[in-house]
Amino acid sequence: MIKLKALFELVASASLAALLVPAHAQEACNPDSFTNRDLIICGQQTFEKVDAVLNEQYKKALVSLTPADKKQLTDVQKKWVRFKEAYCEDIYKSALPGAEAPIERLACLVQTTNARLGELIALQTGLPLDGFYKAASVMAGQDREKGLTASMARLGGDNFDEPLWRQYVDGHCEMSERVFREDIANCAVRMRFQLPLNR
Repeated sequence: MIKLKALFELVASASLAALLVPAHAQEACNPDSFTNRDLIICGQQTFEKVDAVLNEQYKKALVSLTPADKKQLTDVQKKWVRFKEAYCEDIYKSALPGAEAPIERLACLVQTTNARLGELIALQTGLPLDGFYKAASVMAGQDREKGLTASMARLGGDNFDEPLWRQYVDGHCEMSERVFREDIANCAVRMRFQLPLNR
C-alpha cells in the first residue's frame, strides 16, 4: 500500500511539473520561421538558456567575492531582477494589443539578462567585455582628454532616470568602483551603452 501511494505521488508530481512547464518549452525552435508562434518559442528557449548561464555566473561571482561584496551582489541582483521584470513588462504593454507584444517582451528579457551576464563576468575578471572604454577612446580621437567625455556621453545615449534602473545601477557601480576603481558616473554611462534603453 505504501509503495502504491509513493508511486501515485510520484506520478502526480511529475504530471503537475509537466503542466507547469510552458507548452513552447516542449516544442522545437524553428529558427528559419518568422511566424509569431515560432518567434515566441525560439525567444523563450533563448531566454531560458541565457538565464541559466546567468544563474551559473551569479553563483561563481558569489564564490569569488569577499563576504561584504557577496551581500552587496545579492542586493544588486535583486534590484536588477525588479528592474528587468518591470522594464520588460512596460515594453510588453506598450506593444499591446499587437501580436508582437510577447516577442518584444522576450527580446527585452534576453537583452537585459545578457547585459547583466556581462556585468557578472566583468566582476569576476575585470575585463571590459562590452568594449565601451575602447570605443570611447577611438571616438575621442587625438584630443583624448577633451573628446573622451563627449564620446562617452554620446555612446551612453540619453539619461535614463527610471527609479528601479537607478537603484540597480547605483548598487552595481558602487561595487564596480570599490572592486575595480571604475568611476561611478562612467560606470552608469557604460551600463546604458551596454543596454540601450532609450534608443
